[in-house]
Amino acid sequence: MKDRLASGVSIALLAALVAGTWWAADYAKRAVKEDPPRRLTHEIDSFVEQFVMVRSDEHGMPMTRMEGDRLEHYPDDDSSEVTQFRAVSQRTERPTMTATSQHARMDQDGARVVMRGDVQLRRLAGQGRPELDIRSEEVTLLPDEDVAYTDLPATVVNGTTRIQGRGMRYDNVSRELKVNEQTRVQIVPGSTRPAAPSARQPSKG
Repeated sequence: MKDRLASGVSIALLAALVAGTWWAADYAKRAVKEDPPRRLTHEIDSFVEQFVMVRSDEHGMPMTRMEGDRLEHYPDDDSSEVTQFRAVSQRTERPTMTATSQHARMDQDGARVVMRGDVQLRRLAGQGRPELDIRSEEVTLLPDEDVAYTDLPATVVNGTTRIQGRGMRYDNVSRELKVNEQTRVQIVPGSTRPAAPSARQPSKG
C-alpha cells in the first residue's frame, strides 16, 4: 500500500513538472515578441564614391573597366545606380570601344548595364576600319558579350556615313552593326560611298 502511494505521488510530481515546464515555455514564447520578417524596399544600403570595377576573363586578363562618380547599391533587386558612367572594352583581338552616359543601372552582377542620358559609344579607328560613333538617350550594354543595343532613336556615324534610325545593335566581336528602322542616311560629299547598314541585314561596321 505504501509503495503504491509513493509511486502515485512520484507520478503526480513528474506530471506537474512536465506541465509546468510546458506552460513556462509556451508563456515565454508568447511573451517575447518576434521581429517581423525584413521587408526589402528599393532603398540604398551602401554607396561608393569614384568607384572602379574591372571584369577579367578566365585567364585573369582585364576585359572591361567600368567606373563612375558615384555608385549606389539597392538590396531588393541587387542593382546599382551609377552617375557619370564610363566603360572601356579593351581586348587584344578586338577594337577598343568606350561608352559614357550621365546615368546607368547595373544588374546581373554587372553583366548588364542600362545607360541613360546623353549616351555615347565609340569604337576607335584601327585595323583599316574608321571610327564608329553611336549616340542615343538609352543603350543597353552587355560587357561580357561586347554587345550594345537600343530600341530608341539612335544616330550612328560610321566613317563618312551618318545614319539616323530607331533601334540599333552593335556586336564588337563580329563588328556587325544593325539599324532596324533607318529614317535618314547621309554620305559626306566627295567621299567614296561605303555600304550603309541594311534595315534587315547587318553590316560589318
